[in-house]
Amino acid sequence: FMDLCSAEVTTEWFMITNSYHQVSRHVDLMFTPGKFVPVVPFTPATYPFCLKFPYCKEIIHLAQRWNPKHKQVVLDMDMLYNTEQRNAFCKEWTERNGEHGEDLYAKHQPLRYQLRGDSIIGPKGPTGSDYLAYLGSKKKDGMYKMTDRSLYGARAPFVKVYRKEEKLD
Repeated sequence: FMDLCSAEVTTEWFMITNSYHQVSRHVDLMFTPGKFVPVVPFTPATYPFCLKFPYCKEIIHLAQRWNPKHKQVVLDMDMLYNTEQRNAFCKEWTERNGEHGEDLYAKHQPLRYQLRGDSIIGPKGPTGSDYLAYLGSKKKDGMYKMTDRSLYGARAPFVKVYRKEEKLD
């Protein structure tokens, strides 16, 4: 769950996946013409696409800690990360949430969850949405051209190869 921040990267840009996926045969990363800005698909943080699902809703709540106006869910495997910005983001993320995310919910858990004794269904580490919200808070989100996957679709850069094993994990 800390792979985004713990991955050793020596290139200027990178993408991340897990051991249950492999690179699709059709991968063509999209860039804007002329300025060569990466195009990244997002899902809007609206009720039909996100907010009715507890995990997605929590991703938005966590991202809004960086940027209260953030309303885009970016899948970790869809984001093309800039290594320099990722390093700055991860440094700040671990300062806020602990080396292994131990304070992600402990410090910031809403009182309503504590009073009801509910647990939060959400990510255990940093996400692509956190990264984008962080960039927005630093006024650096212009390094990407975002495209709404609910309107235009998106092609996954990675395909599952171990479906059953991923469900069991």
